[in-house]
Amino acid sequence: MTDATKDPAAPQLAAYALWLVPTIQEQKDQFQNLIKELASFEEPSPIFQPHITLLHPIPLSTKLNEIHLKLKESIKSISSKYSLNEFEVKLNKAQKGEKYYQSVLSPVIPSNTLLELRKEIENQFNLKNLPNYFPHLSLFYGGIKSNRRDELAEIANNRIKEFGNLQVGEIVIVSCIGTAENWEIVGKEKLF
Repeated sequence: MTDATKDPAAPQLAAYALWLVPTIQEQKDQFQNLIKELASFEEPSPIFQPHITLLHPIPLSTKLNEIHLKLKESIKSISSKYSLNEFEVKLNKAQKGEKYYQSVLSPVIPSNTLLELRKEIENQFNLKNLPNYFPHLSLFYGGIKSNRRDELAEIANNRIKEFGNLQVGEIVIVSCIGTAENWEIVGKEKLF
């Protein structure tokens, strides 16, 4: 893993995040390899686990057992309306983003299940004034120029011809303190 703390553009974070992560090992490996490859083109760029951010930020003052309880309640509520045991998200092809932690990404086509799960979790945590939700799978983090982001997105699209459906089966709780190489998974809840 490269040391992105040497990258002055890397924003420091201090909150919990909730991520949806790939369930199928082959998909997880495919995206992990792509993230590593893209990072190798622009050092120092962090290598991170493939994920779709479901919610961020949750204050660090929130107790972990409280996060687990609220996630369980949210999952229970949503599973009464939607089947979560075959929960898939549809990924569009890679494109450039505008932020350090969204430099190159694959946008998610928001389904009712995804949006309702997000809304239920927002309500459980009573979070207000959150930015508009833009579901995506990040492929590269970095403070690089716009044209280089386009180039890396093109490389990603050449490596993965069809992004398609990504199966997700759990929500992980991530302690996002500092920059990406310091983030740590501190818990998880299965969706089914």
